[in-house]
Amino acid sequence: MLTLAHWVFLFFILMIIVTLFFRKPPILPAAIGLFGVGLAESRNGIEAVQISFRALILATSNLLGVIILIGLVVALTQLLQKTKADQILVRPLLKIKSMSLAYWAVGVTMWVLTLLIWPTPALTLLGAVVVPILGRIGIHPLVLAASLAIFGKGIGLSGDFIIQGAPSLVSKATGIPVTVLLSASFPVVILSGICGAGFGYIAIRFFLSGEQGAADYPRSEPGSEPLQIPHERGRLLAGIMALGYTGTVFMILMFKIHGDEASGLIGGVTLLILCICTVLTEGKNAFSQFINYVKDGLRYAMGVFAPIVMMAGFFFMGTAAGSEQIFLKEGAGFFYDYTILLAEWIPLTKWTVVGLVTFTAVLASLDGSGFSCLPLVGGMAIALSQVSQIPAVPLAVLGQVVGIWTGAALIPWGFAAVTSAVAGVDVQRLMKYILPAYLAAILTALGWTLFQL
Repeated sequence: MLTLAHWVFLFFILMIIVTLFFRKPPILPAAIGLFGVGLAESRNGIEAVQISFRALILATSNLLGVIILIGLVVALTQLLQKTKADQILVRPLLKIKSMSLAYWAVGVTMWVLTLLIWPTPALTLLGAVVVPILGRIGIHPLVLAASLAIFGKGIGLSGDFIIQGAPSLVSKATGIPVTVLLSASFPVVILSGICGAGFGYIAIRFFLSGEQGAADYPRSEPGSEPLQIPHERGRLLAGIMALGYTGTVFMILMFKIHGDEASGLIGGVTLLILCICTVLTEGKNAFSQFINYVKDGLRYAMGVFAPIVMMAGFFFMGTAAGSEQIFLKEGAGFFYDYTILLAEWIPLTKWTVVGLVTFTAVLASLDGSGFSCLPLVGGMAIALSQVSQIPAVPLAVLGQVVGIWTGAALIPWGFAAVTSAVAGVDVQRLMKYILPAYLAAILTALGWTLFQL
């Protein structure tokens, strides 16, 4: 039986969806929803305020490790850009001469970097250097922007095999071990990624052939500004970073490190590299410059994740973890109760359950991040599984893949907006290029999940 809190929670979910439909930031409705649901649940104003704060604390505690890691990586990226060491890391890409090679080579590089340092820092590191350099030799920036979006947040973060932030968040919402989620997600991510990348390439060839494309894109003229060659210190820093992250990946694979331990290892290595590189670069100014790098990096990370914390805090209210840690009572959560009601109205077959998870993942990703939906789809997956007796793992993995891909490719104010800004292209035009890739990836993930069930 649904209580007043259930209806208030559902009302604010609809408010968030309406807000997103009109392309407004949904943070204010989510924040007000924290108080509204808290008041409906507790019937006490003081306790409602406490509930809202506990929701933010729960969301922050689940995201804090990732926030710090991204902040450290951004700090290191700034240092590499300052010394031009980033140009050393992408130098093999400078031999690219064709659109096809640019799409696949830049994409695979972006995928690898995303696995190591996440999509936004990878985009900052790779896009800011590769896009203008390859643009000088005639590679259309739309080709590079589509490749960065599809391979970065689409393929890279939907699996998140190394940092494991996305599966860790799903794990905390469902109680499913991270190792189980990673094992189950690998074929889904790879198959959907191959299909998405393939259809993305076909779409680029098709669209560019019908409009001013790569062949018409202005190439560099004689006498244009040459590529600035990094000095010896830049080469040293690039070598330290390459060696450090290569060794980290080797240790993760060799010793089978997963979840928070893998994130901790990468974060610690990043901090160590940042310390070493700051000393080598700044010399006697290292004491003051190091804190500036860290402050800038963490300020950026907090700016990116602040709205995600608010959204995640609201959606955590509907999970079992939210029931225990936010409302301080035992219970399966609002989402489970909703599925009980749905079970009375809709026969919960594998087709309807998969459809509900997909629909939920798309709607909850409309804030543009694709990451804040993970507690919601995780809670929905485990609740639907308990009611329908359908395995929870494939449903949770499907929700993760669909949610991340939606934030990567479907929402024009999401990762596509960041990518278009870096590449200097129109976001609406970029959306047209990557929409076929998104549809191909989602349909592949749906097909694989239905086959597994």
